[in-house]
Formats: sequence, C-alpha cells, structure tokens
Amino acid sequence: MSGGFETLSLLYLALAPGIALAVYIYYSDKWEPEPKALVIQSFLLGGLACFPSYFYEDAFLKFLDWEGVVVSRDYSPWWHKAVYAFFGVALAEEFCKFLFLKAFIYDKRDFSEPFDGIVYGGIVGCGFATVENLFYVLPLGQETGIIRILTALPGHAFEGMILGYFMGRAKFSPAPEKELVKGLAVVVTLHGIYDTAVLSAGEWSFAIIFAMVFLGLYLGLKAKQELEKHSEVIEYSTEEYIFIKKGRKMRTLVLRNIRNLLSNGKLNLNDALIVKKTGKTKTVKEIFSSGVVSQYAGMVKCPTRGLLVRDFLILYGLTFGFYFYFWFLSNYRNFRNYKRIKINPEWITLGLFIAAVIPYFVYGVFLGNFGKTAFDPWVKTCLDLTMAAIPSSFLFFQLRIIKRFLKRKLKGTFNVSLVVAGFFLFNAIAKLLPPGISHYLIFVMVLVVYEGIVLALVQRDLNRYWLQERGDTCS
Repeated sequence: MSGGFETLSLLYLALAPGIALAVYIYYSDKWEPEPKALVIQSFLLGGLACFPSYFYEDAFLKFLDWEGVVVSRDYSPWWHKAVYAFFGVALAEEFCKFLFLKAFIYDKRDFSEPFDGIVYGGIVGCGFATVENLFYVLPLGQETGIIRILTALPGHAFEGMILGYFMGRAKFSPAPEKELVKGLAVVVTLHGIYDTAVLSAGEWSFAIIFAMVFLGLYLGLKAKQELEKHSEVIEYSTEEYIFIKKGRKMRTLVLRNIRNLLSNGKLNLNDALIVKKTGKTKTVKEIFSSGVVSQYAGMVKCPTRGLLVRDFLILYGLTFGFYFYFWFLSNYRNFRNYKRIKINPEWITLGLFIAAVIPYFVYGVFLGNFGKTAFDPWVKTCLDLTMAAIPSSFLFFQLRIIKRFLKRKLKGTFNVSLVVAGFFLFNAIAKLLPPGISHYLIFVMVLVVYEGIVLALVQRDLNRYWLQERGDTCS
C-alpha cells in the first residue's frame, strides 16, 4: 500500500466515524432541527476542547513527576494510575467539554428545549473524539482506529449526551447548579473508571473498558429517550397558555409556539404565562421543566417519519457498519412505541453489541493464557463466521416483527430470508478478509456498503409504512 493512500485511509478512519455519529445525533432531533451553523460550531468546539485538556494532562504528570504512569505497564504504586485517570484525564477532558458547552452554547436562544442539550452535548463529544482520533490513528494505524470506533468514540459521544442531558435539564430548572454538578460528576466517574482500566492494561482491563462503554451507551440512550418524550410533548401538546405582556393578555399559545418564540428571541425563560386550564401563572422555565413529560402517556403518538435511504447509506458506510446498532435500536423503539410491543429496545441492542464484541476478547484472553500470540486459522475462521452469524440472528428476529406489521398495509415488501442471507454473506466476507492483502481497507468499505444496501431495502419499505401510518394517525 502506497504511503499516500495509506495516509488517506487512516484519515478516513479517524474522521469519518465521528462525523457520521454527529450526523446521527443531529437527525435525532425530529421536531425542530438545530441550526446547522451552530451544530458545526459545536463539533469544532469539541475538537478545540482537546487542546487545553491535553495541556493540563501533561502539566499534571510533570508537576507530580509521574510520567511513568503512561509509559510503563508495571508502574508502581498502582493508585497513581487511578488518580491520574480521574483527576488528570477524565476531569480535564470532561470539564473542558463542559466549559465549552456552557460558555458558547448553553445561553444561545436556539437552545430552546431540554432535548437540545442531547444534540449539542453529543456533537461536542463527537468533535472531541474526532480530533483525538487524529492524534492516535495517524501514528498508530488501522487497528487502533477500529478499536477506537468501538470504545473511545462512543464513549466520548454518549458521555457528551449524558452531560447534555443534565445541561438541558439545568437550563429549565429552578436549581441549575445542582443539575450541572450532577452531570459533570456522572461523566467524570464513567470516564475515570474507563481510563483507569486503560492505564492498568491488566488481563481483565478490556472487560472493564467495554463495561464502561456499554454503561455509557445505555445511560446516554436512556437520557435521549427521556428527553425525546419531552420534545414530543412540546410538539404535540394541545394544552393552552396565555401570554402576558405588561400586565395584558396578548395571545394564546401551545408548547410548540412557546418553543418557537424562545428560538426567535420573542420570549425568554422568565416570562410569565397563564395556564388556561387552571388559571395559574407560571414562567416559561417552569412550564418546560421535566414535569411536562407527564402529558406523554395520554397523547396520541404520531409515528416517525423514517430515515431517507440516502442518509441511511451514508451513515452506514461512514461508520463502517456501526450504525447497524443504532438502526436496530431505532426500529425496536418505533414499533414498541407505536404498536405497544412488550420489549426493551435498549437492553436488546446492548445484548447484541455485547454478543458481537465480547467473544473476541474472551478468545484473546484464552490465547494469552496459553502463550499464543495469533489466532489458529481454522479456529479464527469459525470465530469470524460465528461473529457474522450473531448480528444476522438478531436481525432475523427483528425483521420478522417488522414484516408482521408491514404486510398488513403494504404489498411486495422485502424477503426476510434473502435480506438476512445477504447481510450475513457480506458481513462474513469482510471478517474473513486477511488484513495483509493490498487495499484491504477499500475491500472492507465496499463490503460494508453492500451490507448497507441490503438493509436499505428494509429501510425503503419502512419509510413507505411510516408514511402511511402518519397519514392515518396524524392527518
């Protein structure tokens, strides 16, 4: 592989996943997409936050004369690594992200509802992870890039979403300081445990690393789900409020109108409104507090708009197929919410992620215990085929649920067996390719795109189905 081509491949591997995950987070805001200029600014701010945090990390080590913590696996005493992980790395990185969010985004009028915190926090996290990727992937290569797609990238992005969740609550809370401190404490704890495991490099460090990644994913997705409900209530609530200006009743508003007036600067958080139903006077901040979610259970749910096939393919390709997990989660959530299926999408998706990652770690430990450094070819082949079969099996059961609903309204939809067989074929070939072959990364990318095309057939039919459902439910 030529040097120039290899550098371009590594740049793609370092930049594309973080950008794609940021695009996914941006499109999570279904009802009032944030201004693209502010979203791009958030991404760049996340990247800039790398530099002061790295300066602090280096100064922390030099001040305490602990440089060996990073370079030596057998460094002693062990607690130096934990102190550096929590107070030298986790606190520095998360506090810098927090400061950039607080200083440049938090007070913007476009931050007009709690869910906006999820968007801006997540995108700041993606920007940080993307710039950090450049520092690691370019000098250390392809394997480091792939490992970071599974660990550091989702770690930063979903810790950003968790921090954004608390910032979204804080902006519309009577006690914002409490929410801000709580959010910072949660993300520093997750990040600190993760970095302690990374620095320890022990036999079971990978188990702790992935446990923290899974926990961050779970908490981030739960936070996103809670504020998605809040956002949907704002969009569809019919409860009316009377706007008061200079002691006079001006006009009647619903929550959606209030949010839009906040975005336009025509209302502020401390303006008083009268709840038409009860006659009580409340500020905008009080109305938009988390209690508004109580309306969600009684609302008529409006089905999703789906996802453009073009956008699906872009996200799938740029994340090397990692978007499969989010697509999987989104479909289960949509059918759970609108068809009242008794499933837990978060746990099922985390189960899929764990099943698709942990066997490699277990097998690696097994090899290490027997003094081996490479996979036996036949055992490696069986493992790769098994790892391709696991997501294919999960996909099969999900598609059966989807198909059951689609066939009631649509004709000529996808064939479950053919979709699963195609997905398994391309996934297995990508895993079986020897990394040493010329243009390996290009072949993997092509196979991932073909994988995405197979699933895009399902997305196309889902879009048709949701369009018809919206016509029946929300017309």
